[in-house]
Amino acid sequence: EVGYQEYKSSELLQNTLKKEGFTVTAGVADIPTAFVATFGSGKPVIGILGEFDALPGLSQSANPEKQSLNGVAGHACGHHLFGGGSTAAAVAVKDRMKKTGQKGTIKFYGTPAEEGGSGKVYMVREGLFKDVDVVLHWHPSSDNSANASSSLANKSGKFRFYGRSAHAAA
Repeated sequence: EVGYQEYKSSELLQNTLKKEGFTVTAGVADIPTAFVATFGSGKPVIGILGEFDALPGLSQSANPEKQSLNGVAGHACGHHLFGGGSTAAAVAVKDRMKKTGQKGTIKFYGTPAEEGGSGKVYMVREGLFKDVDVVLHWHPSSDNSANASSSLANKSGKFRFYGRSAHAAA
């Protein structure tokens, strides 16, 4: 399902999280497929991003050349793993919180239209991340690691900084 049309994917993830004891708020930021699933209360508030959109014109055939299957959407570079993997992570954190009595809140953000649709931008503008202490996200790779790295982006921004320059130790 392509961006902003991920109805089945969004519903599946929402239902899974509801069965696991999360409270789900659907249709956030005026996007029918966007949602926030919450478990626990208090601090820290940990956000986990889960994406679930496909790319138009990609097939999932075993052909080594680009091939469209009559407009069928597909996944590239592991994006089909985000929704399920992030849901599993949120459930695992919830289970650990329950087992240990850890206080805090886990928020799963069902974020549509990741590939070129900017679903998260509208969610940020709506203020859905204001109370979050940290937001975690990941990307499939040939390595299993947690580190800072660069990535490609399809959006740009201009920033102006005002004030006096200073050395960090001064």
